[in-house]
Parts: sequence; structure tokens; C-alpha cells
Amino acid sequence: MQIGKDILEGNIYPGRLAPAPISFKFRESRTISADRSYSLVNLVMMFFMFCFVGWVWEVSLAFISEGMFVNRGTLHGPWLPIYGTGGVIILVLLKKLREKPALEFIASMVLCGCLEYFSSWYLEMTHDGQRWWDYTGYFLNVNGRICAEGLLTFGLGGLAIVYLLAPALDNLLSRIDTRKLGIVAVMLLVLYCADQVYSAQHPNIGAGITDYKGSDTSLEAPIPYEISQRSNGLP
Repeated sequence: MQIGKDILEGNIYPGRLAPAPISFKFRESRTISADRSYSLVNLVMMFFMFCFVGWVWEVSLAFISEGMFVNRGTLHGPWLPIYGTGGVIILVLLKKLREKPALEFIASMVLCGCLEYFSSWYLEMTHDGQRWWDYTGYFLNVNGRICAEGLLTFGLGGLAIVYLLAPALDNLLSRIDTRKLGIVAVMLLVLYCADQVYSAQHPNIGAGITDYKGSDTSLEAPIPYEISQRSNGLP
């Protein structure tokens, strides 16, 4: 009775305005705006989306050039972590540059270029000089690990992710139940970690994947896998 009296006298604000439950819900309308922060679950899901898109991109290029399916990358699953890692670090580390597209473009090139160079060096050091890509002969390449063409692609891709893809994906993911999305994210992480552990001992190699010479001859052009096998006395 005291609460009702306070409401009538205007001393407190009523906690409930309607005498019956509302039969509809309000939906938040979100535009494709880059000025936002991303939740951890959405970042994890976008990581795997970028990994998968990168895998499809490289597999498609290999199919066009070689005429056959080539499972690109060191892992065995349909993902290339360098694409997912690059996309996520652009969203996280370059957030303050979103209002300056020119700086975002340059920073994306530098950041992803460093990531690709380090990844190439790390894989080569941990796999007895084996390479999974070699840009030797490309314009403005650095030790065959990065090149001008790749850096330009990173810059343009970074702009597409920041101003278009990530906001659109974030809007889509935000419509899904958070708990269900979290379960999917955990399942993907488990599969990804299992692939990483297995591939550390049994990396994905073969024609169109690792048919490059070792680091001591990195300045030479890559030779086809079939030719290298014959030169080793294999049928």
C-alpha cells in the first residue's frame, strides 16, 4: 500500500507501466557501421569465418591454375588460420583508426605483412626448412615471404573487413541465441585445436602445397612436386 501511495503521489517511478504482459518484443535495428565493439563469441565465430573464406579462396585459385583440388595450408581442416588471425587483429588492434580509412589501409598492410612474414619464418624454422608459400620472383618480395601484391591485397581486404564484412556478420551473429552460438564456438575451437596438435606432427604437405625447395635455395623458383619426387628416385 505504501508503494502504491508513493506512485500516486509521484514520489517514485512505477516499475511496471502495463497491467498485462506485452505480446511482442522490440528488435534492435543495426546498420552497417564500423563504429562498434565486438563480443568475444562473435570474434571467435568471425575468426573461423575468415579462416574458411581464405581457405576457399586459395583452394579456388589452385583449382583454376592446377585444374585439381588442393587442400592449402599446414592444417588438414577447411581453414587457414592466417586469414582469421589477420582479420581479428585488424578489428581489435586498429579500432582507433576506423575513422581514418587511409591509415587503416596502411596499418592493415603493415600488420598483416608482419604476420605473414613471421608465419613463413616460423613454419620454415619448425619444419626443417619446408615452405608453404614462396613469393620469389614477385614484385618487391622480401625473402620470398611477402610481396607488394600480397600487401596490397591485405590493405584492401582489411578495409572490406572493417567497413563491410565484420559489421554485417556482427549483425547476423547478434540475432542468434548467445548460448547456442557459444556452444558452436567451443566446438569449433576444440576441432581447430585438435587439428593443430595433429598437424604439428603430421603437417599437410604435397603437390601444390609444399612443392618448394628448402630455405637454403629459397631464391630459386619452386619446382613441381612430381619432378622433385622423381629426382629423389621415387616413382
